[in-house]
Amino acid sequence: MNFVFYNPTRLVFGDGRFHELSELAAGLGNRALLVTGRSAMQKTGHLDNAVEMLEQAGARVTVFDHIPPNPTLEAIEDGGRLARETDCDFIVGLGGGSAMDSAKAIAVAATHDCNLREFLLPGENGVKRQPTDDTLPVIAITSTAGTSSELTPFAVITMSDTCEKSAMGGPALYPHVAIADPQLTRSLPPRITASTGMDVMCHALEGYVSTVANPITDVLALHAIELVALHLPHAVADGGDEDARRGMMLANCLAGYVLSQNGTNLMHALEHPMSGRYPDLPHGEGLCAVLSAWAELMAERQPDRLAAVARRIGVQEADDVRAAAHTAEALSQLLAQVGMDLCLNQLGVEPHMLDTLADDALRYMHHALAKTPGQVTREHLTDILQASY
Repeated sequence: MNFVFYNPTRLVFGDGRFHELSELAAGLGNRALLVTGRSAMQKTGHLDNAVEMLEQAGARVTVFDHIPPNPTLEAIEDGGRLARETDCDFIVGLGGGSAMDSAKAIAVAATHDCNLREFLLPGENGVKRQPTDDTLPVIAITSTAGTSSELTPFAVITMSDTCEKSAMGGPALYPHVAIADPQLTRSLPPRITASTGMDVMCHALEGYVSTVANPITDVLALHAIELVALHLPHAVADGGDEDARRGMMLANCLAGYVLSQNGTNLMHALEHPMSGRYPDLPHGEGLCAVLSAWAELMAERQPDRLAAVARRIGVQEADDVRAAAHTAEALSQLLAQVGMDLCLNQLGVEPHMLDTLADDALRYMHHALAKTPGQVTREHLTDILQASY
């Protein structure tokens, strides 16, 4: 048994912890770039509150709110230029995964004078370039539970000209501080609560079956899976359910630690090409569409692990093989319960694009495919896509 578990991000968790931003930002510098989406944080008042707290910490704040739902390379380049022009000392990401991924990527763009594609796509040696320690420090404040970006060393970016959606990564991308305040999620509408909550589930599931899983991530993943199954239906049904919101934020953080160590595998290898080709497609909804077919394949390849998953989500079956065989059905029931029982055709994916998506996954998502148990061929990918259509 050999593994390394490394995550240097300081996690500040709990109701009301957002209001400690001024204290947490103290000492990071005099100029901050606050990165957020186009409207949600403005409507809730969280943006104004963040600006006020950063100013109380002595920072001059510039707001960059041009982040689309699937962040583009162009937006990151624009943000990097603005960070350089305003001589920023640190970056604050406020919002969901798009805002936090963008904040981390902008922290790289502001300090690395090169083509950012070098961080997103493998070079001639088959390896992506990693950002250096020159990367600006980031405070990541999540408003969803969630993408777990506040706890990971990754930033997922879409290259619009090639429709490729890939991640830059490396230790320098770990946020300096992560704020996980369940109260920030209370204003989320049910559909976003559901889709981001199922993203948490998928991170935990993929991390648990990953070829690089270890005993620590196993414990974290199984607990996250159990928490999502328990709390997500209540959070969707009643956004003001404080216990459900706290439970989902905890699940988000546990899954974030799993994701930071193990990365993703087959589900994300298929979804990134989807939202790369269809930029208006929410990431979590794309994952939901392929989840059941993924679970059926994993039940064949890792019945003992899928059995453990099944028992965390309500399957009462002593035999591992039979329990594993019920996992896809149990997950489908959870999807239906939270309104995420979706098919690819409902998400606007055209039937003639299924082969293209499989080819995209093989072409630039091989790092995720490599962490999938067993061999993954083009036929496996097209089978899952067709079953999910």
